Amino acid sequence: MDGLTGPRLLTLRIRNLRNLRSVDLDLREKSQRILLTGDNGAGKTTLLEAVYLLARGRSFRGRKAGSLTTDGERRTLIEGRFREVDSSSDSILVFERSGRGSLRRYNSVPLGSLPPSDSPLRVKLVGENPQILLEGEPTLRRGLLDWNVFHVEHQLGRLRADLRRVLAQRNAALRQGGARVSTWDAAFVDLSGQITGKRVAFLERWRAQFRTLADDFAFLDGCDLFFERGWPEDSDLLDILERGRSAEIQRGQTLAGAHRADIRIGRDGSPSRLSRGQAKVVVCLLQLAAERVHRMTGLAPSLWLLDDVDAELDKGTADRLWRVLGESVAQLFIARLSAESGGIADGSTMPDAMFHVEHGVLTPPAIVDLTPTRLSSV
Repeated sequence: MDGLTGPRLLTLRIRNLRNLRSVDLDLREKSQRILLTGDNGAGKTTLLEAVYLLARGRSFRGRKAGSLTTDGERRTLIEGRFREVDSSSDSILVFERSGRGSLRRYNSVPLGSLPPSDSPLRVKLVGENPQILLEGEPTLRRGLLDWNVFHVEHQLGRLRADLRRVLAQRNAALRQGGARVSTWDAAFVDLSGQITGKRVAFLERWRAQFRTLADDFAFLDGCDLFFERGWPEDSDLLDILERGRSAEIQRGQTLAGAHRADIRIGRDGSPSRLSRGQAKVVVCLLQLAAERVHRMTGLAPSLWLLDDVDAELDKGTADRLWRVLGESVAQLFIARLSAESGGIADGSTMPDAMFHVEHGVLTPPAIVDLTPTRLSSV
């Protein structure tokens, strides 16, 4: 892993983010594998969230998590200093949330709506509920696919926006009885075809990398990544729309097209049933496979945020997962209950630095000597 180059977060300053009132991380000494330990609710996931907010400008946690800003405070501030690839100086990324909204700044310049490939810092997240992604609504899996396609097919964002606009108009016509639906058919079919072409081009490379990674995990024997484009294979979308017009009018929505695409993990086209732990492995491998495709196109590596990924894995599976992550990722932030269990504390994948989080406060870090079971306090 030492040979991997990519952006490295060197310092992280957090003010008033949920239960983290004032946190400063200095990662300049050791910055490749950062382990965050602590009880549930201590603030580990919030630390991962801080990095995510810097990179993407939004949270990965739903509304149930409550307000970003600490109770009684008016503003949340996150500042990250990092070193970009082939740069001799540090860059600073800032996220700020106040009553007036959110703002990100990159080296003091406000960031607008950037395409993913132009973001100064990219992250990949594997959260604590991966089965929601694999078994939940197709929109979640489409989001994963398209987010990764965005990085290599820059036109996808515009095409998706155009599709949403045309789809809204077509659905409105259906709800009004369908008299003007055909006005939107040609544009809808054309946009669905363009989007599907870009998805398929990426997915062919993504699938190849996933298969290679999956070979190390016995429970994935025979599994593959399948794409459902949103209408039957070897069928003409316009013909399907015309033949299904009465059903669409009855339901008031378009029933076929790129907006109904999906991806699945399975055998012989049937979805696989996975345990919670196995689902975490699959999501890790999907993200790793996408990262490999991105690297092939010249993109710098992402920072990785892993939330308790090996909690329900047997030791052999955990060891294999940490090994492949250690070989592939330039910087890892790992949140878990303790440092003792699992492959992260074994040999070559041992953390460089460890922070313990308790009630939103970090204890002084430990710099980890890369020999098993030894920690030397700073």
